[in-house]
Amino acid sequence: MDKDVFAALIGGICFVSVTTVLPVCVMYLRRGNRTKEQQAQLPAADIVARLERIETGMESMSAEIERIGEGQRFTTRLLNERDPRMLENVDAATRRI
Repeated sequence: MDKDVFAALIGGICFVSVTTVLPVCVMYLRRGNRTKEQQAQLPAADIVARLERIETGMESMSAEIERIGEGQRFTTRLLNERDPRMLENVDAATRRI
């Protein structure tokens, strides 16, 4: 093998390893750093407790909102089922005024 061919072969191998293997190694090392950062970003105990209190408050508000809705449905049903003669009395009373 000629010295020039051998040098070109070694240069090609170095070029390929620098352009492919080196970026893969860098990616692998950065991946390790990211997992450590993600583990460090776990919520603190006080934040978890605060979120639990917010969740409890939201559940109680949703129960109260449901009660309001039931009251509105009941009132609407009562208004729809009332006697039409009562409306005539109301109309007569408002005309007198």
